[in-house]
Amino acid sequence: MHGAPMVIALALVALVLIYFLPWIDEKLKRAYGRWRRKRRERRQQRMR
Repeated sequence: MHGAPMVIALALVALVLIYFLPWIDEKLKRAYGRWRRKRRERRQQRMR
């Protein structure tokens, strides 16, 4: 059965993802909010 190591690796990756998901989500939201704010400011400057 050559699929066993693959299954174990996938399970480990899934566990790590589930464990870090809230932290990653928070970081992504913060970065996305900053990026969106920057774009909005740039657009307002162009309108003036």
